[in-house]
This record gives sequence, C-alpha cells and structure tokens, in this order.
Amino acid sequence: MTLPIRNGRIRLSQGQIFWREVGQGVPIVLLHDTWSDGGEWLAVVDLLAEQYHCLMPDLLGFGESERPRLHYSVALEVDCLAEWLEALRLRRVSLVGVGVGAWVAASFALKHEEKVDGLVLLAPEGVKVVGAAQRWQGGRSLLSRVPLARWLLNLVAPVAKLLGWRSVLKLQERVRLWRRSPAASQILFNRRPVEIQAEYIGGASIDPTSGSTSGPTSGSTGTHGQHLSWLKAPLLLLQGDAESSLIAAQIRAYTDAPRAQVQTLPGQDLLQTAPEVVARSIHAFMRNNTPSNG
Repeated sequence: MTLPIRNGRIRLSQGQIFWREVGQGVPIVLLHDTWSDGGEWLAVVDLLAEQYHCLMPDLLGFGESERPRLHYSVALEVDCLAEWLEALRLRRVSLVGVGVGAWVAASFALKHEEKVDGLVLLAPEGVKVVGAAQRWQGGRSLLSRVPLARWLLNLVAPVAKLLGWRSVLKLQERVRLWRRSPAASQILFNRRPVEIQAEYIGGASIDPTSGSTSGPTSGSTGTHGQHLSWLKAPLLLLQGDAESSLIAAQIRAYTDAPRAQVQTLPGQDLLQTAPEVVARSIHAFMRNNTPSNG
C-alpha cells in the first residue's frame, strides 16, 4: 500500500528547506545525489514507509529548497542538516545518502556522532582518490568564468552531432546539468582545491586502475579534522558489481571506517535501476543496527 507523501518547508538561519516525508516509526533521513533532489528516493521509501518514518530533504541550494547566494560547502550543508533535525525534534536518526548526499551524511555522523544510529551510503563522494583529480580539473575548466573550454565544446558540438561523437555530446549535456546546479557545482568544482581537500573525510589515496593505497595524505581530513577511521556508527556501503572504477575506489576508501561493511549487488546506478533491492538492504541494516529494531 502506498502511503501519502507529506511536504514540509521550514526557514532556517541560512535559508528555507523543503522536504518530503512519509510513514511513522524509527526515523530515516535520505540525502539525495549530487545532481538531484529528495524526490529520487520515492521509489525506495515506498517500500520502507510502512515500517519507518522516512524524510527526504532537498539540501540547501538544491531542488525546491531555497537557493541563497552563499558560498556552498559540505560544512554548510552539515550545519543546515543539524539545524533542520533540531527544528523537527529528531534527536537520533539513521542516515542514507548517495553522491554528495553520502558525503554530507558521513561528515554529519563524524561531527554529531551522538545523533546518528547508522549510515547506508551509495557512490559516496568526499574521499581523496588518486585519479579523480582529472574530474575536478575538468569541471573547474568547463565552469570557469572565462569559458574558453566551454566555448570550444560548443564549437565542436555540431560536428560531433553530425559524426556521432557521443562522448562529446554527453559532455555537453553534463555541462548543462552542472550549470543548472550551482550549489552542487560549487561543492565539487567551483572552489579552491585546498578548500575541497580540506573537507575530504577519507585518507586513503586509492588508484581506481590498480586499487593500491598509499595511506593518509595531507588535506585528507575534513574541515574539523574528521576522518572516516574515527566514525563510530555502523556503516553499510552498497556497491553495484558494474559500477565505474572510480566509484569502486571511493567505496574502498570508505572502508577505513571501523564498522564498515560492503554489500555488492548486481548492476550499477542502484538507486535508479534497483530501488527495491536498495530498500531491502536498508531494511536489513536497520533491523540489525538500530536500537529500536534490534
């Protein structure tokens, strides 16, 4: 049975937050992917809502939440999440996150360990992975205020369409998406590299082509000196067996957390392709790792 979705809005110190919620019981807060909003979790919570109180906020600057002209960072999103939970009088929650949402969830759990019962993460950002630097550099150049790279891309796009150069056309569409998502773009690309690295919470430099690690490196702990090796909450990492090498490397970096477990599932982009499998994994984790479900 599909339960009705309730929408909410509340004004916090930094701006107005919009969220969806459904169900009753033990609270689960689900944080959306980098280029998305809380609505992407609806297919998952449809299978969880009869047993849990599921809340799906749009992070500040995303979706239907306010988009104030601020300097966006993971630290800002963590503080907004803490203020939002306080306003809703939710003292302890389980967090589920994907992409930047996973980065925010893990950073929140490190800063507010007393408020988190457990975490389930997919394709988590926020760790220093060798090989990912090219993605950051490419994003910064394509989103630069001096749009030379973007101008060149638009110049060759008609030829690419004529000749069927799919990689060029996909890149052009990706840049359009980035430009429609200024908060996400700033968190990932449009900040000084030293600031981005200062918010990393993973200390292993993992080469996605080899899987080798070189241990903690400078600039690999979060803004508050956080590191995944200090994470006390139980952590489940969901990984598709066909995910990219970069995502696989990011997940391996997250296994620095002492209570981390990896569950490998068929496919890739699990939230979009297998929401029912994701929901079952979340339910099993909740049953085994939260006080009210133990």
